[in-house]
Amino acid sequence: MTDYQGIRIRYVDLRSDLERMRDLASPFLSPECEGVIDSCVSQLDSIRNGKCDKTHLLEILEGWPIKTINSAGEYRNNGKDGGRAVFGRVWFRWGLMNVNKGVKRQEYFHLSGEVTTSIDIIDCENEERVARWQFEAGDGGSPGCHLHAAMNQYGGDGLFPEWLKVPRLPSILLSPMDGLEFLLGELFQRRWVEEVSADSEVRNSWANSQSHRMERILRWSWERVRNPDATPWIDLKKAKPAFDLLTES
Repeated sequence: MTDYQGIRIRYVDLRSDLERMRDLASPFLSPECEGVIDSCVSQLDSIRNGKCDKTHLLEILEGWPIKTINSAGEYRNNGKDGGRAVFGRVWFRWGLMNVNKGVKRQEYFHLSGEVTTSIDIIDCENEERVARWQFEAGDGGSPGCHLHAAMNQYGGDGLFPEWLKVPRLPSILLSPMDGLEFLLGELFQRRWVEEVSADSEVRNSWANSQSHRMERILRWSWERVRNPDATPWIDLKKAKPAFDLLTES
């Protein structure tokens, strides 16, 4: 057991991120997933009024994921159509814990237990999965970098089998919507850059939120490696961020 307290996040920040990326990414999302993010926002609002000292599960289901439109070769470096068509799927499971007893509507939650955003790429021709990875945040006893990306876990016994659990590559992506943008940037190399290069209120709002989050994570990572007790890599690998990493004034 450990008394480590997971990263604290404002409810309004996660809610806004979900709504911003829903709007920003809408031209790239399949009509099949209409309502998925709105349903998640409703879950979040319900958890905000939930009991304290209990882990609540916020999730978008693998069976009803965020799904992209098809990418026919736009994942290539030149961003052109013509390659094998694929689409992407994003879903996640986040454990949230309210900690302020006696408060009906919570301002913050702490990450608790499983914190995993999963991404698949599917071959349109045969509907087979050709890639899978996760962005995850650890807990007090987890090995590897606290914020990391993992390859093909929960998959079959081919490359990167489920039982191996490595590699855990360091990551600066935390929010499920960071994961969605990562996927869109990979599948639509040229079009997504054009989309987020156009000035708009929703783009600016999302960019400011993401900038704040990434800056805090990068600064924390830099502090771990600049004066290590062991090697810089091992110090970063062992480090656990303070609960107020994203909310400290």
